Amino acid sequence: MKTNYIMLFLIILPIMSVFSSGNLELVNTQEMELNNIDDIRISYSSEKVILLMGTTDKLIINEYMNENNEKFFAHITKTGNTLIVESGRRPFRPVFNFFNRRLEVYLPRSYGNAININTKSGNIESSADLLCSKINIESSSGRIRLNSISADTVSVKNSSGNINIDSIRGNVSVKSSSGDVDIGNINGEASIESNSSRIVIDKFTGILTAKSSSGRIQCTVAEARGDITLTTSSGNINCSIIETEGDISLSSSSGTVRLNVPQNLSFNFSSRTSSGGLSTPFSDKLFSPVTDRNLTQGVIGANGNSEDIPTVKIRTSSGSIKVDWV
Repeated sequence: MKTNYIMLFLIILPIMSVFSSGNLELVNTQEMELNNIDDIRISYSSEKVILLMGTTDKLIINEYMNENNEKFFAHITKTGNTLIVESGRRPFRPVFNFFNRRLEVYLPRSYGNAININTKSGNIESSADLLCSKINIESSSGRIRLNSISADTVSVKNSSGNINIDSIRGNVSVKSSSGDVDIGNINGEASIESNSSRIVIDKFTGILTAKSSSGRIQCTVAEARGDITLTTSSGNINCSIIETEGDISLSSSSGTVRLNVPQNLSFNFSSRTSSGGLSTPFSDKLFSPVTDRNLTQGVIGANGNSEDIPTVKIRTSSGSIKVDWV
């Protein structure tokens, strides 16, 4: 009996090798003009989608598969001003289904309208510098990895995979249920949310709201043109502010909050912690009301004048608060 299992494994092993992802071949190429098209919608199932910038004025679709069968090719249709690209069938095999494919999409160099990409469990990647009116990218469990996006509206969503973006410019919404969010540079008005994983923003310019349920938040704000609001339930917050015109609000239930601000910044300071400590370089400017010893406040700079200066408000339940100069 043991010998039979070994023989079966030796038979299956080369089959698995043949149908592995490393043997994908180009089996389907389609080119099309985008006259009067103002929205490209790509809906794929569990395979990788790669978005690239083309060198012509045509949209080019390349499909790579380890089985050459037209039944599995993508379906491309036009509805009004919308071009729809949908994944084809997958072979139904209850066991030993090694079918694999990926989609490469080459955008026309002149296209600047809306792009919508959706996958169930496949990764979405782009090394291009995308410039369009609107971009919406969503995956259920695949990783999202993008280079540069400039759009009036940017929406990126992922249920359980990580989100990595080098640069975003525009009105930005990024949401992840359980994957990490790592963004190199954001310029615009942004809302970032993660339920159970970290949020890291290397450099930010604009207006920022970031919220994490249990992951840490880390960001550097180069220039805040509006309010900065960072909230996490049980993770730490690390934030450095280089320049700001708006209010700063940081809140963590049980994590430590660390904030670095410019020494020449004038602001109204307010902190509240139930059981954590407070450390600042301006402790001589602070006081606690007799009726509320958990609250510490004061006016920093501005010769004690609290009018027309930003507010820095920090709240923790059991975590410490540490403020220092940049």
